[in-house]
Amino acid sequence: MTSSQLALVAACCTVLTLLGILAAVREVRGRIPDPSKPKSRTAGRLARARAELPAQWQQRWRHLLVTAGVTALTVWAWTGWPVHGLLAGAAVLGLPYVLNPGTAATLRIERLEALGQWLNHLAGVHQAGISLTQTIRASAKAAPGPIAPNVRALSDRLSTGMEAQDAFALFADELADGISDHVVLLFTSHAVYKGPGLSDALEALAVTIHQQAADARDIEADRAKVRKSSRMVSMVICFVVVGCMLNDAWSGWYQSPVGQLVLAALGGLFGYTLRWLRKIARTQPDPRLIDPLPGDRRLRLLSAGQFGTEQPAAPSSRPALEDVR
Repeated sequence: MTSSQLALVAACCTVLTLLGILAAVREVRGRIPDPSKPKSRTAGRLARARAELPAQWQQRWRHLLVTAGVTALTVWAWTGWPVHGLLAGAAVLGLPYVLNPGTAATLRIERLEALGQWLNHLAGVHQAGISLTQTIRASAKAAPGPIAPNVRALSDRLSTGMEAQDAFALFADELADGISDHVVLLFTSHAVYKGPGLSDALEALAVTIHQQAADARDIEADRAKVRKSSRMVSMVICFVVVGCMLNDAWSGWYQSPVGQLVLAALGGLFGYTLRWLRKIARTQPDPRLIDPLPGDRRLRLLSAGQFGTEQPAAPSSRPALEDVR
């Protein structure tokens, strides 16, 4: 066996050993996650990266990671050089992002359209004379798909006795968009002042949100042309690089320690360029109008809502906001 193949075997053994140790520690500590422990920065980045993929790719996220790892090890074993394998694995992992560059923007537009539809439904239900909390509960089953989990969670929290203001704050943090903050501010102000005209305000806000969603679709239609061009260029570059790597006359120089370092630097620069293009073309949500809940308070509210009314509510000087009209 060559030294590179021995290095590959040693690396695989090291990875398997570390995975075994982590699995043993997890078994000893238990599989139940600690709700009071916040997610690490790496876990948060992975969650955001996964959320930017279409639903079909999100369901196959683990398969994608396994395929990328197997590809990296296979190319490493075949060529005998580690950087070739790492770049091949990175190419497999980044392929869904190259093929779907505008997923985050599309998801945000769909969420805005769903939010407008839900507000129209709320306005119609509220005209029957029931309270805002009862209106939200009644609309949870018919909530549009993109925001259905958030609306159902809001309804469950209101049903379990959580203060409406806290439930609305959690709802705003989940959507994390300045436009949805307008909706939460309307809910909160109506809960406090109990004024008339909520149905008219909901319908007017729904019209505004629908218009903003339409404007965002027009902008994304123009951006899609640029994204299509960048996607084609990226695919052509990948095919050219693969062809060059298969030709010993072109790739022979990279089969050396210095060549591996140069190849790693070139691959890193190419990946950074794609990430930079994706970042500047990403549609950012509107600035928040409501300050996000502190991490410790958010965890307490989520933990209390998980157990429903069995958990005693902490004394509060704020007036109760349930069942308001």
